[in-house]
Order: sequence, then structure tokens, then C-alpha cells
Amino acid sequence: MDMKPHIAIIVSLFALTAAAARAADESADKGQQLATDLWKASGGEDWAKVKEVHFTFVVENEGKPLFSAQHVWNVPAGTDEVKWKDKQGKDHQVTANLATPASDGEEKTAYARWVNDSYWLLAPLKIRDRGVKVEAGGPKELNGVIYETLRLSFDQVGLTPTDHYVFYLDPLTKLPHAWDYVPKSGEGMQATWEKYQTFGGLNLATEHNFNGKTIRLADIKVVTNK
Repeated sequence: MDMKPHIAIIVSLFALTAAAARAADESADKGQQLATDLWKASGGEDWAKVKEVHFTFVVENEGKPLFSAQHVWNVPAGTDEVKWKDKQGKDHQVTANLATPASDGEEKTAYARWVNDSYWLLAPLKIRDRGVKVEAGGPKELNGVIYETLRLSFDQVGLTPTDHYVFYLDPLTKLPHAWDYVPKSGEGMQATWEKYQTFGGLNLATEHNFNGKTIRLADIKVVTNK
């Protein structure tokens, strides 16, 4: 029996496995570099100085206000005071404990608002959070422009850990131009990241547009240590 064909197949399989491992390592390295560039461009090196983040999360549909929530986030204390009006017109003002979130009632709702609203404001600065995984997605075209893409997934963190996101990073600024939201089930969407402004050293997008809706981040104030 001629063993040479079998040896050749085994060698080819080892070569393919090694090539796949190298490609995975290169993708991981590229993802880490893109994540670092994004974090720095967004003001990550100034985040340690931040004491409070004040902002209002506003949702509009074709220019008509649908919902808003005001936040006063005490970063060192790990609390967020949230004010919002429910669908029945009732006002709520609740302080959420971010370290040990409540499992029911208004405090649970306030915590969920912080998770959602602060992510639209600060997602690029949270890519180093525990449980966040980054991976290079390769160059992709969007509206005639080529962007490097960065895929975010999560290891049992957040309220929807099976969802993932794909950032389209501006090649010059390293900041997001847009992102794809990809849930485990159901329909995803693509939203813009635009109208950047600087607050306390943080470079933040203040507007997102998708499917006829707009999210505005208004009344932003970042309080830092001197």
C-alpha cells in the first residue's frame, strides 16, 4: 500500500490548520489595534479623570420627539440618577446602583435606561470593559467609502449578551462613522455616528440616525478632576 498520498493529505491538513491559526491570530491582533485606536481617539486616556457625566437621551421620529431621559451619572460612586416620563405621562426620578442593579421595580427600569442610553453615548469608551470581545472585520464599503470594521461581541455581560455590533471606523479620525446592530434573533439595523463634540477630553457623537428615527444626546456635561 502506497502511504505517500496519505502523508501528503496529512501534511496539507496541518498546513491548512496552521494557516487558519495564523489568520485568526492576525485578526485578533488587528482587532486589538483597531480597538486601541478607537479608544484613544474617543478620549479613553482621559476617562480616569471623569467624575460625572450628565446627558439627556432623546428619541425622535421624523423630527417629532418620542421619548427622553435625563441622566446624572456619578462615575466613582457607581450610581446614575435617571429622570423620565412614562407612556402614561407619569414622571419618574430614580437612582440606579450600577454595581448591584435591582432585579425589579423602577430601579430596574432606571438601570436598563443607563445601560441603553450610556452605550449610545460612550460605546467606544467601553470596549475595554470586562467581557467585551473585539475582532477585526476587514475593510468594508459604506456609501462609496472604504472603512475598517471592528466587531464587538460579549461574554455574558450586559442585558443582551448575545447581540453584537460592527463599527465602521473612519480611517483618518479612527472614530465610528456608523455601526451595525446585529441581534441574535429579529431584525438588526444600521445607525450613523455623527456630529462629534468634545466634552472633558471625550470625543462623543451627539446624533445617530436610523430608519427615519434620530437619537440625540443633548445637555452633555462631563465633570472631571482638576
